[in-house]
This record gives sequence, structure tokens and C-alpha cells, in this order.
Amino acid sequence: LIEWDQLFSPKDKLLLAVSGGADSVVLCELCQQGGFDFVIAHCNFRLRDEESDRDENFVRELGKKYNKEVLVKRFDTKRYSEEHKVSTQVAARELRYSWFYELLATTPDSLLPTPELLLTAHHADDNIETVLMNFFKGTGIAGLRGILPKQGKIIRPLLSFRKEELLEFARENNLQWMEDSSNI
Repeated sequence: LIEWDQLFSPKDKLLLAVSGGADSVVLCELCQQGGFDFVIAHCNFRLRDEESDRDENFVRELGKKYNKEVLVKRFDTKRYSEEHKVSTQVAARELRYSWFYELLATTPDSLLPTPELLLTAHHADDNIETVLMNFFKGTGIAGLRGILPKQGKIIRPLLSFRKEELLEFARENNLQWMEDSSNI
């Protein structure tokens, strides 16, 4: 898929959005196995108390495992949500992508080259959910195409894989990940 869609190349410096969940852990492992140069970015939205901090610590350890730089940003998501009169989910998305775009422009506290592309771990099941949500909201044709594999500097290399396939890969490679109690 990466070569077929010309999503990115081995010379690109990548920024991986990593929550600590199975999908993003698989993305890290695949990039590591593929020999890609990447930095890990983790958002701590501080919505799940100790669980949010647990996930942050897990991602920091993942960075050590792969010998990769880990950038972490802590957000006051609830306050942002209230101030901007948006749902917590919308607030988290706005905060997350705003920070990611900042990181693509410049990497703070680092002498390393600036990442050029953002990789997220969206997969086929996420795409199906997006298409259905768009359909029920009454979107036009553009909304029915779902999540694009490449949209500007955002790359979603796992879109052709179902969640179960990613979990199978994780188990076969003895990967550990964190479960988010709010997603269960």
C-alpha cells in the first residue's frame, strides 16, 4: 500500500501519532521493521486520570524500545471543550491536530531533522465508521468516500487493514499495548 499509493518514502522523516493502543503500536512496529526514520508524538488529554498518565508512560517506554524520540503534550481538554463549546471528542481532535501541525513545522527541544509527514493508525474499521457517520449526517458524495490514505501531510498507511488483522499482527509479534477504558 505504501509503495502503491506513494504515501511516503524511506528518505522521509515521519511523525507517528501514538496513543499506546494496539493500532498505533502496530504502526510503530511496522515503521521500525521497515527501517523508516520516525519520531513518536503522544497526546495526554488528561481525561482518564491515572489511566492517561499510564498511557503516556507506556508510550515513553515504547520510544526507548525503538530508540526513538518521544514528544508529549498534555492538554486541558475539558477546559478547551467548555471554552469553545464543542464536545470533548471534537476538542481532543482540534487540540491533537493543531499540535501535530506545529510539530511538522518545527520540532521543539531537538537537534533532529523536522518530521515532514504525520502518520496515524486509522484502519479500515475506522473508515467504515466514518462513512456511516457521514451517511447518516446527510453528507454529499465527498463524505461517502471516507478517510483518504493521504491528505496533505497526513498519511494513513493502515487503511486497508481491518482491526482484527492489526490485532493478529500485534499478537504474532508479541507486542504490548494499552486498552483505553473509554473505548471499551
